[in-house]
Amino acid sequence: MTACAEQTRLRSELESVLGNLAQVTTLLLELFRSGDTEKYKLLDKELELTVGEKERAVGALRQHIKEHKCQPELH
Repeated sequence: MTACAEQTRLRSELESVLGNLAQVTTLLLELFRSGDTEKYKLLDKELELTVGEKERAVGALRQHIKEHKCQPELH
């Protein structure tokens, strides 16, 4: 069974957010190692927002699968 269009959209959104999370985390690590505390503080706030975005995206996908009884895509 193929995934519905909404599930595909939600999965794509989550994948994008996870990519952003990886990028922000990598940059945050670099700033931490370099000792650039001002840029670190600013980016740390962005990381918190990105984690929240990830949680909402995961929740939306799970809710959609539950409500619509979609089969989760396996990759």
